[in-house]
Amino acid sequence: MKIALSTVLIICLLLFNHLLFAQQDTIVVRKNIVKFNFTSIVLQHYSAQYEHLIGKRQSLGIGFGVSPNVSIPFKHTLLEKYGGSDDTRRAIEATKLNKISITPEYRFYLGKKDAPTGFYIAPFARYMHMEIDQDYLLTTEDNSLYVAHVNGKLNGVGGGILLGAQWALSKHFTFDWFIIGPFIGSLHSSIKGTGDMSNLSDDDKAYIKDEIESVDIPLWDINATVDNDIVDIKVKGPFYGVRAFGFNIGYRF
Repeated sequence: MKIALSTVLIICLLLFNHLLFAQQDTIVVRKNIVKFNFTSIVLQHYSAQYEHLIGKRQSLGIGFGVSPNVSIPFKHTLLEKYGGSDDTRRAIEATKLNKISITPEYRFYLGKKDAPTGFYIAPFARYMHMEIDQDYLLTTEDNSLYVAHVNGKLNGVGGGILLGAQWALSKHFTFDWFIIGPFIGSLHSSIKGTGDMSNLSDDDKAYIKDEIESVDIPLWDINATVDNDIVDIKVKGPFYGVRAFGFNIGYRF
């Protein structure tokens, strides 16, 4: 009887030991999170991010954003300074851009808990691409109307540092808060206006060139060429911004 009882106890202990280690072997480490930024919708910017854990306190991520038909950068500054002309004001207000952005980042989590929860600091890079393609209505010196078609591309590369915090809402859902993340970079663009401008006088062409090149944006370099069938504008300078107050809901798997 004693031998039988001890045998049963040993079997139970072995079974318990096996079940314990079997449970440990089947623990799922969810290293991937896909997130969507809800607050950016207010600014007509739609963005998502993928984050992958690479250590107890580290992760890599990449974000993708798109902004269809948004206003030009520095719109209000340009209106205040150059909005006295009807043509200029109309052009500034009518200009819309399609923008995409790609943002790779490295995160280091600062809290006692393992990633991806707690406060973090995240150096990041940003690539930005914008396109414009539309018509403008202009008035010449003899008060006749002229339609110019404009298309162009703007590309920028920069970087910054983001401070944020992330919480686990459940096994599968997270809440990620972009607290503040200033960034700065370099932007260059080529913008071309096409059409038959052979009827414009030399004074009209010179006026268009001067108006374009007189736009005063600090640290920007603007050069314009006005010909009979094209206006070619080259722009180069810094761009800057802030990733801030972004609320992201993520799915972890």
